[in-house]
Amino acid sequence: MKRGLHRRVMFGFVVGAVAVFAVSASYAQVQPSQAGTAPAPNVPAGDATRGSALYLATGCWQCHGFAGATGSGAPLVISGLSASGFVNYLRNPRTRAMPLYSTKVMSDAAAADLYAYIKTFKRPSDAKDIPLLQQIINEK
Repeated sequence: MKRGLHRRVMFGFVVGAVAVFAVSASYAQVQPSQAGTAPAPNVPAGDATRGSALYLATGCWQCHGFAGATGSGAPLVISGLSASGFVNYLRNPRTRAMPLYSTKVMSDAAAADLYAYIKTFKRPSDAKDIPLLQQIINEK
């Protein structure tokens, strides 16, 4: 039983690694990566469709959820970061839970695509705008 589980976990890891490599390789062809973790003040316009594929392939959903509002990671849906602020955070995260994405791992173009996709997430409703929740609060 343990052996079967171990094989499935390893298979999932290998598939994920291949997906990340494939996405990274396609971005490397679009824009050559730069060395280091220098700030990215001029982030190119991103493509949300490519960003969606990257969000899934790199496993962002594992911590931030599929809609950017759930999970153990920061809620991306309410992030007020600009595109360059987002890329700078990817390059120099302030927490150990967030992986560092240098330009060798993710180009500025790929990061811009990821940012464009995150900007498509719908912001959750405020508590005051949820009728059922207001009804429950008012009943007390």
